[in-house]
Amino acid sequence: MDAALAVWVVGWLVVAVTVYSSVRQLEELGGTVVTAGEGLDETSRALVRASRGLRQTGAAFDDIPFVGDTIGREITRAANDVDTISGHVAQTAREAHTAGEDVRGSASGLAWALGAAVALVPTVPILFLYLLVRPLVAQRLKQK
Repeated sequence: MDAALAVWVVGWLVVAVTVYSSVRQLEELGGTVVTAGEGLDETSRALVRASRGLRQTGAAFDDIPFVGDTIGREITRAANDVDTISGHVAQTAREAHTAGEDVRGSASGLAWALGAAVALVPTVPILFLYLLVRPLVAQRLKQK
């Protein structure tokens, strides 16, 4: 009976450690999302620089008689589109960074909670019953 209980407890502890480790890997996923957010932020800044360059180019074309105004307007329109895209990319970068940090923070607590639950829920009741029954069984064995 003692050996069966030991196997039961050790088995559930192994499962609990496995659950803990698996859930803890979500922290790495959160880190990956944070890194992606940082990459998107860099992209947004590059798009802002590209937009500025397009505006300068459009302004330079404005000085060319007859065709410059039309070309300059189209280049400025493209710069405006790049600005819009840059704003969307920047917003996505902020959201990705926030989500990644949230995942990082939640994963650690969740790993501990699930690991403890998996370890304790199946073992504590059995250990409690064992501690109640064992003295009775030992006493009966002594009487024989």
